[in-house]
Amino acid sequence: MQLKDEYKRINKETGEPFEQGYKDENGRIFFSYVNKIGNDGWYLEEWKKNIDVFNAKKNKEKT
Repeated sequence: MQLKDEYKRINKETGEPFEQGYKDENGRIFFSYVNKIGNDGWYLEEWKKNIDVFNAKKNKEKT
């Protein structure tokens, strides 16, 4: 399913929606947007606390 860009929160550094693998100032890594809009009008987001957790989730999705 293709998510609409208009409901994706914008990355202030790039001016574009967050891309998978983006690391924020707290060290969290963006994984994906979730197909559900929150009370703030944006898609919910899935962030991982570090690269190990990010890679584990990515590998799990491949299988």
